[in-house]
Amino acid sequence: MIVYSDERGIGQRIADARKLHRMSQDQFATRIDFSLSLVRKVEQGKRDATPAFVAAAAKCLGVDVTTLTGQPYDQHGQSQDRVHLLMPGLRHALTYWDLPPELAQPPRDWHTLKAATLNAATLRRNAQHVKLMQTLPGLMMELTAASHAVPEAQRERYFELLTICLFAAHSVTYKTGYLDLSSVVEDRLIWAASRSSDPLMGALAAWGRTTSMLQTGAYEIGLKLLDRLQSIIQPSKTEREAVMLPVSGSLHLRSSMLAARAGNAESADAHLAEAERIARHLGDDHDGGWHQLTFGPTNVKIHEVATRIELCDGPGAVALARQIKIPDSLPPIRAGHHFVDLSRAQLWSGDSEGALHSLYQARRLAPQQTRHLPTTREVLRMILRSHRRSNEQLAKMVTWIGGEI
Repeated sequence: MIVYSDERGIGQRIADARKLHRMSQDQFATRIDFSLSLVRKVEQGKRDATPAFVAAAAKCLGVDVTTLTGQPYDQHGQSQDRVHLLMPGLRHALTYWDLPPELAQPPRDWHTLKAATLNAATLRRNAQHVKLMQTLPGLMMELTAASHAVPEAQRERYFELLTICLFAAHSVTYKTGYLDLSSVVEDRLIWAASRSSDPLMGALAAWGRTTSMLQTGAYEIGLKLLDRLQSIIQPSKTEREAVMLPVSGSLHLRSSMLAARAGNAESADAHLAEAERIARHLGDDHDGGWHQLTFGPTNVKIHEVATRIELCDGPGAVALARQIKIPDSLPPIRAGHHFVDLSRAQLWSGDSEGALHSLYQARRLAPQQTRHLPTTREVLRMILRSHRRSNEQLAKMVTWIGGEI
């Protein structure tokens, strides 16, 4: 028999919080604008809680999303994740921004710091959380110290590097469930980007900022923010088009997710269509990137699948996914997330075996990311609920995620 060590899923946590507020399921369903039937199924563990459902529930109940998801995961016991041991170092580094830190050694030269920053961006795209967290605190402190030490005319380029590092820090803190720390990083990210001369740094910061908007259900505000950024960067046929257009395309893809989670299929499709148009115009058959944003034909198709999932169209998402061949060049952070998303659509379509296979694909591509995503645990919990026979692959996944046999 397979036993999952975390017996209290998101549905149970929602039910507990709802009862503390002396709210009936009917009242709760009305306030979060989801059906009573779905509320009952989620609380009973018969249906997984989607991010939109969790966001609405958290807002209604006046709690943080992580109170309902149970994040951060794997902080204790034999399955403790090393990334948790590295968070205090990042917290310390974030205390320095308007004042320079005192370093044992002077900061390295700009070219060396730039190379280290690009390496951090690569670690982020590869979803290598532990290596990234081993790198970021010291690098951020060096960049902060250097930005205070150089003449004002040279500071902008250091703030560009610092923005890239903060974007990576925002990614790893968010994905590992440290939302309090992620909020601090978000503020620093916006601050650093505003001191850079490159308007694309502002786009990078805004893209990161909408991550918390997706989680908290502030979809319309996120859409307005990205629309404003589109007008600022305004790609045109210039020498920077090759950089500007992929960023614009990435913003459209993020807008499609915000619109889909808000339930606005028409707006989501419009943003996807614009992103596809940009991808065709660029003419690349691979998904490149600008620092940490990935854009190209495959990522557009992946977002088409993701929007269908956000709109609760499981069969449609699965059908679209069958048409996608994930290239080796796609960053693991994107490819891995796609397979976790796909597992949810397969689960809704009654394909538990396919859902488990997708989780294994995600684990192979981006294990550190996959282990920390709430969707991974929700899907695994639902597969376990429906499974009645011994299954070695399922047992291995449960053990890896933090369960017992």
